[in-house]
Amino acid sequence: MGSRKGVAAGDGLNAPPHHGQGGRGRSATRGRPLQPTVRRRRFAGDDTVVVEHQSLGRPSQKRNAGRAVVTAEVGQEQERLKQSLQRERRRAHDAETELAVLNERIRAVNTQMTHLRLQVEEGRKAIQQRDDSILRLRAELHQVREQKSRRVAASARLKTVAADADDDGQEPTPVQWWTD
Repeated sequence: MGSRKGVAAGDGLNAPPHHGQGGRGRSATRGRPLQPTVRRRRFAGDDTVVVEHQSLGRPSQKRNAGRAVVTAEVGQEQERLKQSLQRERRRAHDAETELAVLNERIRAVNTQMTHLRLQVEEGRKAIQQRDDSILRLRAELHQVREQKSRRVAASARLKTVAADADDDGQEPTPVQWWTD
């Protein structure tokens, strides 16, 4: 038994400390301490039997099995989160693309509206010019009709004056309408 005591104590001192963390970021105080403590063994005295309980399986296998399950679950969760992140990135990219297309459509519609407004304004100006020319032509027509009615009235007065002069017994002189 004495040789076992030296081997067990020597293993604990010379071996690298086992933290039981497996690189998972747990504190050393929760798992095994940094350096294993040397267990004091009691020697059997008279009428005393020392019983040490040994686990049937290897403790590292039990821990590793638990760790493997946890690692698998963590790996699955990470994969699910990666896929979710990729979906969200695709959605964001699709939304940005759709936004760019819609902005382009808005610019095109604004351009069309501006062109249509300019055409409407040009049409209004053309209609206004046409209305002005119609009013001007109507005014000229009215003036021409007044002048014509004045001439007719003046010629009617001349005819009445001429008819009165004819009644005096004079014959009107013929008008020579041809040229010699």
